[in-house]
Amino acid sequence: MIVLNAEPNGYSQKAIENWKAKGYKYKASGWDEIINTDTFPGVHILIVRLARKVDRAIVEKFPSLTHLVSATTGLDHIDVDVLHEKNIKLVSLRGQDDFLRTIPSTAEHTWALLLALIRNIPAANEDVKKGNWQRDLFRGYQLKDKKIGIVGLGRTGTKVATYAKAFGMQVQFFDPYVTGNDYTKCNSLEELLSSSDIISLHVHLTAETEKLINAGNIKSVKSGSLLINTSRGKIIDETVVAAALHSKQIAGLATDVLATELSTLQSSPLWQAQQQNQNIIITPHIGGATNDAMWACEEFISNLV
Repeated sequence: MIVLNAEPNGYSQKAIENWKAKGYKYKASGWDEIINTDTFPGVHILIVRLARKVDRAIVEKFPSLTHLVSATTGLDHIDVDVLHEKNIKLVSLRGQDDFLRTIPSTAEHTWALLLALIRNIPAANEDVKKGNWQRDLFRGYQLKDKKIGIVGLGRTGTKVATYAKAFGMQVQFFDPYVTGNDYTKCNSLEELLSSSDIISLHVHLTAETEKLINAGNIKSVKSGSLLINTSRGKIIDETVVAAALHSKQIAGLATDVLATELSTLQSSPLWQAQQQNQNIIITPHIGGATNDAMWACEEFISNLV
């Protein structure tokens, strides 16, 4: 029986040893090989990350596949219906809350994006690289006493709230599924949007949350606020948010995700707006991509099969 890793770069050696101890033959591959090969007989387990969509065309290359392993909580990079149709078990980190509470990488990246945005760090750095030293061009704001609105007070949202408290911020949140905590709960998303200096999104992508920030509620956003997204790109309507950035209703955006990241990057309205020198920071979905976190997740998930 073969475990095939579609994205083996930097994969945990301990996880490899775990697979071998279970009696599997571990093989490192890559998406180019998978796309250009008709079939992979004898592969029972396929390991993926987030580089591309696992669709029907990919799944049908693996006639013996019993498990698809993805050390992620988000599943929008996988055609779950095809897996169900073919009786292939999906093994992910969704629902592994006790373990995931030990992994702060996405919350830490959220904070890095927030600080970079509010202090104009990327633009200031680029200007210095050009040989300039223009201190007054890059004045930002301090976080103390600013109000952060957290959409989704789950594992990551709670960590971000803890960081915000340490910086002396006021913390409020909107999450209809959470009660009993130390933070101010907003009764509606619109209430949070209208009263937050910084809005940070921390929800799973579902039918309920797709385009959660949209044309209907963007008008409620407090003028001059900042928006941070380390969830999934489709949580927001990118066309609407790009327009709000252009009109300066939203003063800046920092995002680790784009709606089109698995297809055509250049078609994203936010990527296009960034090319027009809007105040936007985009990172390539690296929130959870720290070596120690990824190794821990890979080792943990190898023990779930």
